[in-house]
Amino acid sequence: MTNADAEKLANLYLSWNERRAANQNDPIVFLRTLFQEWEQMSTEVPGVWYETVDGPVTGIRAVPIGADETAAVLHVHGGGYIGGSSSSHRKFAGHLAKAIGVPAFAVDYRLAPEHKYPAQLDDVRAAFEWLVAGGVSPSRIIVAGDSAGGALATALALQLRDEGGAGPGAVVALSPYYDSEGLGDSFESNVSSDIMAGARGRAGIHANVSMFIADESQRTSPYVTALRADVTGLPPHFLTVGSGELLVDGVRRFGDMLRDSGIPVEVEVVPNMQHVFPLMAGTAPEADATVRAAAEFVHTHVPPHQREVTNAPA
Repeated sequence: MTNADAEKLANLYLSWNERRAANQNDPIVFLRTLFQEWEQMSTEVPGVWYETVDGPVTGIRAVPIGADETAAVLHVHGGGYIGGSSSSHRKFAGHLAKAIGVPAFAVDYRLAPEHKYPAQLDDVRAAFEWLVAGGVSPSRIIVAGDSAGGALATALALQLRDEGGAGPGAVVALSPYYDSEGLGDSFESNVSSDIMAGARGRAGIHANVSMFIADESQRTSPYVTALRADVTGLPPHFLTVGSGELLVDGVRRFGDMLRDSGIPVEVEVVPNMQHVFPLMAGTAPEADATVRAAAEFVHTHVPPHQREVTNAPA
């Protein structure tokens, strides 16, 4: 059984389904309006302040009091590549930043279908380079993302590895879009349990990715479908997904790929949870437990900076 607080996200998705069925005009614009409601799922975070960023890409920076400025989270929002924003994920980025103890930069990347792949990956790459230019070592950057943002987080790590560049110290991916081809059995077995996407099933993810890519040949690119990737040399990954999601088999399979290649990985499949359930941080205990687990994983692979302590003279 889920905690009663965890039903908040399920109820939101039920509401989305009802409103989508009643509104067939301007579906992309309407979906973008709905996705902004993710902001309601998280609570405000005491001890975290925010500032807008105008750099090579825009976004919101979440900074916990006393944050370790030698490291950073680069947060990549979800929304099927067509929606979501730094503002819809601001509070969640604050929760993750506080748990890890570092600033988080929630980036706004260009959205499909107006901007096709690789515009989104280019913008995430620009945000990563902006953090490096600001003095953060690549190995002390944690790239975190949910849904399509989780896929982009791993795609960035793959791209940097392929180009011989220094990659991030860790990736945190929440319900990531790793199976963009919809090949997993969970696209059939979880049709009734995935409230957000179950009714659309394989056809839904196929249509969503079709709006993102410029042509069908890109669907099997490892930067679009991580299950097609050679994962050798990737950074440690923390993966979480709800047991009832369409995406669960793809996340499990990618975790196995990392494990088989000797990449440190933690795969968390949480019973009865809906798509991107950690966005309920501060509301649902399941979400808070995942944020804590992600922070512990990150601290293992990107250790907190040890500040020098000067003893007072005797």
